[in-house]
Amino acid sequence: MKNRLLCIVLLLMGPLFYLPAHAGQEEIKLLAVFFGRFASYIELPERTSGSYVITLLDDNPFGGLLDDLYRGKVIGGKPVVVRYATKLEQVGQTDILFITLVNPRSRQEAIDYALKNAILSISTATGFAERGGIIQVDFVQQQTRIKINHAAAVKSNIRIGAPLLSLATVIRGEAP
Repeated sequence: MKNRLLCIVLLLMGPLFYLPAHAGQEEIKLLAVFFGRFASYIELPERTSGSYVITLLDDNPFGGLLDDLYRGKVIGGKPVVVRYATKLEQVGQTDILFITLVNPRSRQEAIDYALKNAILSISTATGFAERGGIIQVDFVQQQTRIKINHAAAVKSNIRIGAPLLSLATVIRGEAP
């Protein structure tokens, strides 16, 4: 409970954060919590699915943490389902797509898929937001920085609440 409260305070009121490619366990835990916190400030287009789906594409740095954290939880009035995909073709309908693909071409294909399908894309990859990803999270020197590509969100009909935008570096230029 103490860690969850700290995460919420840091997200809502604390300094912005910045995440390296090889994040430590505390950063991984914080990132896992962020998925749910981000969702509370994001309005996605209406979906027919009865679940709120979080999908990890490629590597899973969380182990069983996401399953444990979101088991029995509800986001937007829907039960949370965590899925894992190793290929873009396995993603299907999802609300959040966490992309860990290392190959730049594959990562760009995932970003484009998310943009086309109104999916909130999140990654810790450097340059992710500049390439059309919606939220990039980075951790450096025990600080977290959030970068949001607002133009990409608008292009995908995803609305991002002002409280989240106020904590982030916002890219407002034209989406790729």
